[in-house]
Amino acid sequence: MDGDLECPELGLRREASSPEAASFGLCSDELHVTLGARSWRIPPWFTTAAKTLPAGVCAAALASLRHFGAGMGLYLGVLGGALPVGIATGYLGLAAVAIMGLVLLGSVLVHELGHVLAYRLLFGRRAPAVLVVRGASCRLVRLSGPRTSDALVIAAGPLAPVVAAVPLWFLFPHAPALVILATLVAIGHVVGLLIPVGDGAALRELARHDAANAA
Repeated sequence: MDGDLECPELGLRREASSPEAASFGLCSDELHVTLGARSWRIPPWFTTAAKTLPAGVCAAALASLRHFGAGMGLYLGVLGGALPVGIATGYLGLAAVAIMGLVLLGSVLVHELGHVLAYRLLFGRRAPAVLVVRGASCRLVRLSGPRTSDALVIAAGPLAPVVAAVPLWFLFPHAPALVILATLVAIGHVVGLLIPVGDGAALRELARHDAANAA
């Protein structure tokens, strides 16, 4: 594919042949399985798929869960199948691995939902954005705004699993190991803000930009 792809609303422009075009949601990579005259599109388990974030808070939240969940569908299906198999056959190690995997993937969905909700609440119900997913890798490509708003949107992702884990403590008497696991995973998301990758890198970039402007 030749030429450039652009999204004026987000101020993005990339060469169509560039890998960044897909990672920024300017296009989608699709795999199809063809059998005779019929063709089926493979969900974005191994390819990148982009979806425009709809207007409204609830619509945006549901769209993000569906889109990101589709990318994780293969992993969720494998882990969801392994859990009852492990329990039924007595392989509790398999069941434990399945539970840990499901908790981790669930925390990623909650993490991304935190970004989406914060963006919609702080930037407006019609602020343009694109949901980009590739397997368990999820990304919200959005507008930048005031420093405080940007920082809150970045921090909302890691903080969302912590908020989601709080109600689970009511289940502690019945499933203490699961509650502790979910809490540790949630804390891990927050600790990620201290690491110079992902959201931590985004916060550092925001701080460097502010320092450069101040100078």
